[in-house]
Amino acid sequence: MESSLLDVLFLSEKRKNLLLLLLDGPKNIEEIKSTLDVRSSPIMTQIKILMKHDLIVESNRLYKLSSIGEILVPKMKTILETFNVLDKNHDYWINQDMTSIPAEFLDEIGKLGDYIEVNPDRNHVFEYPKEVVKYLSESEKVMITSSFFLPIYPSLCIELAAKGTDITLVFTEYVYDRMLNDYKKELEHFLNLKYTKLYVCNNNNMKIASSIVTEKFMALSLFCNSGIYYNHNLISFDESALKWGRELFNHYKSISRPITKIPEPLPYPEHE
Repeated sequence: MESSLLDVLFLSEKRKNLLLLLLDGPKNIEEIKSTLDVRSSPIMTQIKILMKHDLIVESNRLYKLSSIGEILVPKMKTILETFNVLDKNHDYWINQDMTSIPAEFLDEIGKLGDYIEVNPDRNHVFEYPKEVVKYLSESEKVMITSSFFLPIYPSLCIELAAKGTDITLVFTEYVYDRMLNDYKKELEHFLNLKYTKLYVCNNNNMKIASSIVTEKFMALSLFCNSGIYYNHNLISFDESALKWGRELFNHYKSISRPITKIPEPLPYPEHE
């Protein structure tokens, strides 16, 4: 029976690895053997299969993706990345409200790559996990979005900014109001520091719990399907995850308004 393109693409690790390698550009047989750590005979068998199905072509002893391959292989890569991310912690993802992630970013969820889940210990349940605090303290540029309030926010953000960290926050109206009502002096101090920026997003426009992205790592936190939140972070150091995280942050920033100073209290109405 003739193999389908789907079978050719997905039913052989050697073929998948070869196609993904050729995404980076044409390669000769020695480069293929060296990069994939394979022998000539087995890989030539797979090359012949891929050429037969018009997924790769050979020219001047270089193998490259065909026009069909250039269409299919990037999509195959996205699917494989998505499978890897979801399969790594299936029990976690099945219980999270993934619809809270904007559709264009959910399509690229595979960019999270080789992530880990971290949680604070029982004595610090309302704080960032110690791993996150450590990574934040080592970063030079920090971008945080949040639709829920953590008591650690005022002290942590001021501490980071005071030592010269470039820090930008995108909070929902709910978080901003909490800061304004309960931590007004700290918020004013934060805004007066040199490398700080604050933006406020409509409550309905940010459904994820929080995200963090720096030049070193990115972290993502979601609400459960039930709407309940438990303090946790998915952390990734992959460059693809950092890029995904920056784009997600910029998405929320672009639909938010900047806050540069604390608003003056409204005057009490005069009695006649």
